[in-house]
Amino acid sequence: MTARTDEQLMISLVKKGDLSAFEELLTRYERPLFNYIVRHIGDFHAAQDLFQETFYRIFKHRESFNPDLEFSAWAYRIATNLCIDEFKKKARELEVSLEDNRLDQEPSFRSGNRGINKISSNPSPEGKLIKKDLEEKIKNLVKYLPEKLKSVFILSEYQELSCREIAKILEIPIGTVKSRLHHSFKQLVKLIKKRGLVDELR
Repeated sequence: MTARTDEQLMISLVKKGDLSAFEELLTRYERPLFNYIVRHIGDFHAAQDLFQETFYRIFKHRESFNPDLEFSAWAYRIATNLCIDEFKKKARELEVSLEDNRLDQEPSFRSGNRGINKISSNPSPEGKLIKKDLEEKIKNLVKYLPEKLKSVFILSEYQELSCREIAKILEIPIGTVKSRLHHSFKQLVKLIKKRGLVDELR
């Protein structure tokens, strides 16, 4: 039996009051959406609350869901708006040192050929520890990006969404997404240089 799409699950929830459909959506998005939120605000416990609030709003406003649109874009848009509100409320709390803000239970920085993800691999145990430490430092620098750039960067680098998908979530033109992504890398490189991590990337 083919699994139902997100949109079909939402329709079942709205039309039939199918709570099992809502539970399925919650299960599907628990890991990716929570990871997005925790990276965005830099607070593991606050992210748990925001994740729950996101799905509370999805359920509360289920009647307003447009089945012709993607559920994922709608869910990430709600989460993004909540993250922005949280950031504004706790801006001063986010001005903390790099070492005091390491997050537990977080996937490692995605390595690849684009952007700044050029951390060399080392099979030795010592090398792996050094690499992991560097990855953590880079991840923690992301929170210092301007809010508009941070949202685009996280959706692209951590959630691995396309520019088109990001444009739908943030409701901005694709050209704006590409521009913000470009500037986010430039800003992150500046932060890396400021923190003296350039030599560690080589």
